[in-house]
Amino acid sequence: MTTIQVVGILVGGLIGYFIGKFFSKNSMGVCPILCNPKISTIYFALLGYLLTSNKNL
Repeated sequence: MTTIQVVGILVGGLIGYFIGKFFSKNSMGVCPILCNPKISTIYFALLGYLLTSNKNL
């Protein structure tokens, strides 16, 4: 795992956490991925890893 991938995971996790906190307060719970900060943190950290990964999937 490279430094860029670790940064991608951390940045994605932070963005996911703040999105989850924002939507848990301001929405009616329509999307469980965005409305739960724990799930959105994991989901966006995974997306950050995939975006910074240089492997062809």
